[in-house]
Amino acid sequence: MPKANKKMRVAMPAWEIGRVESGLGAKIGGLGVVVEELPPELVKAAARQGIDLEVETLTPCFAHYDKSQLTRLDLRLPVTLEGQTFAFDVYEHVFPDGQKVVYFWDEWQLSWTNASAIYPDDPQLGLKLYAAVGQAMAGYIKQGNFDTVHLHDYHVGLIPFYLGDDYLRHVPAHLTIHNATYQGVTPLIGGGYHSLDRLNLPGEKLFHKYFDFFDNLNIMKACMLKVHETGGKITTVSGDIPGTWGYAAELKEGHAAVWAKAYAQKGSPPGEVFVPNRHLDLFEKLPIAGITNGMSDINRPENLPELKAEPLRRMQDRRGPHNPIFKSPTTQTEMLARDHSFDVNHLDVKADLKRLLHLETFGTEPVWDPILITGVGRLVDQKNFGLVADIIERTLAYDGGIKFIILASAPEGDAGGKATEANFFRLAALYPQRVYFNNTFNLPLSKLILAGGDFTLIPSRFEPCGLVDYEASLLGNIVIGRAVGGLVKVRHCAYLYDWLDISDRWGEANAFFGQIRAAVDAYRYNHAHHDYLIRTAMAINSSWDASAAKYIEMYHYGLLTQKWQADRRHLIESFIRTLKTDRAMFAEFFIPGQQEYADRLDWELKQALS
Repeated sequence: MPKANKKMRVAMPAWEIGRVESGLGAKIGGLGVVVEELPPELVKAAARQGIDLEVETLTPCFAHYDKSQLTRLDLRLPVTLEGQTFAFDVYEHVFPDGQKVVYFWDEWQLSWTNASAIYPDDPQLGLKLYAAVGQAMAGYIKQGNFDTVHLHDYHVGLIPFYLGDDYLRHVPAHLTIHNATYQGVTPLIGGGYHSLDRLNLPGEKLFHKYFDFFDNLNIMKACMLKVHETGGKITTVSGDIPGTWGYAAELKEGHAAVWAKAYAQKGSPPGEVFVPNRHLDLFEKLPIAGITNGMSDINRPENLPELKAEPLRRMQDRRGPHNPIFKSPTTQTEMLARDHSFDVNHLDVKADLKRLLHLETFGTEPVWDPILITGVGRLVDQKNFGLVADIIERTLAYDGGIKFIILASAPEGDAGGKATEANFFRLAALYPQRVYFNNTFNLPLSKLILAGGDFTLIPSRFEPCGLVDYEASLLGNIVIGRAVGGLVKVRHCAYLYDWLDISDRWGEANAFFGQIRAAVDAYRYNHAHHDYLIRTAMAINSSWDASAAKYIEMYHYGLLTQKWQADRRHLIESFIRTLKTDRAMFAEFFIPGQQEYADRLDWELKQALS
């Protein structure tokens, strides 16, 4: 390992950085949560290994940020698109946790963005934006004396190409893939070479080797190849280093492998399967490591701010007297009057939260012993929430005390999501005392739902890591969901079903309902087992300690790999010098093997001899 007190500087480019409450950050999905929490955890993990780590998070400066809170740097970074050169402004801000974020701004490129729109809908606009910001970030990195570059997702995947091979020969770059469904696949304009030339990249040199994907550009493919060949690691957000489980394992499976598993699972040929790597077979050929995301201890029920009176009162003051956080007067009064923090030894507080949740959602005190089945999320295809609507009525019929509480919304323009919204509203109107649906975002309500609910539904089509499963489990809300991606990390304290044929909606609904029925039966008739699941879920170690330590080891590995590649180049150069007059003869006879008989070092020697 590195020597004690060794200093290390890491540049961490990412499109989302979290920190939304500061007004200087963005979070559309899990990427923002991770990039907010990871840097300070890396610093702590590095300190335990005797390393003085500095992380600089690099991100676009979106138009809604208040630049008066940022410090402008005396730096203008040139960028070239379609032959036109312009410059990005650079700002920085140090947050209270000590972490520095560097922001890159150009009005022409970023003036259209806002808090809910940071990704262009048009792929060509997106490609040019990622290229422009990537050039600016690469220019900053080259001036920053960094030891390592840690990239997050394809949006910043062009940076290694703008850094160049000479830079990457001395500074390792690693890529963490948060969601392989989105790869930056973009149609060509004027052919592959021209499509890259207009981004200030040498198309003839790069297109066929890195970017070509069925006559499209694929940014993720290109970045993966460049990171791998320069000695960096490609990681994803659940699994282990060998990639034996979680999303890391799923990404290695091509269509044939997934289809075969679906056949075995169903007992008949599946109609259609979802392939997590989206048919990019590079995932099947390169080593993809899993480093499972952690989650801050602030999400534990004893620490959660949304269960504490003072933070809620401050939030209410910002909202004003005519906009209460909770619509139930009782819930509003009690939540703001005293703390509702709890742990496994104070589950009576959780029971009171269940009562307050029932009052908030159904307007009455709970009678008998209702089972509150909850769902919190986005109504997008990935989350598969339409399946929840499909099973509601048969679940209500199965047990007269079951009630559903769903807080979810669809993005504007998402026809499928809006149809699911309409279905939930229909069910809530049909069963007003048993189905609650709300499509407006309310953070304290979402936390109350998870803390007061008995079960939470996560039937995701794919789930690279899963955060809501951690959030719910830590609050004693037992997961019922699909055994996919990172969700399997809670399998020991959850009800998970296996299903791969996405064309057989009713087959999946039956598998999902089977787990709901098992959960309800345990709640009603096996209280000891249900209590065991609650306590096991709340005891999950979701901390960043192990994951952050693995990232620090990855950074050290990258530096060692740089040394190995330098030694290998030196070995080749030294051997060639010893050939002297035999060089031409040796080069003629030296023909390395192909495919499974190929040796990369032999091919590097062959290239050096030519």
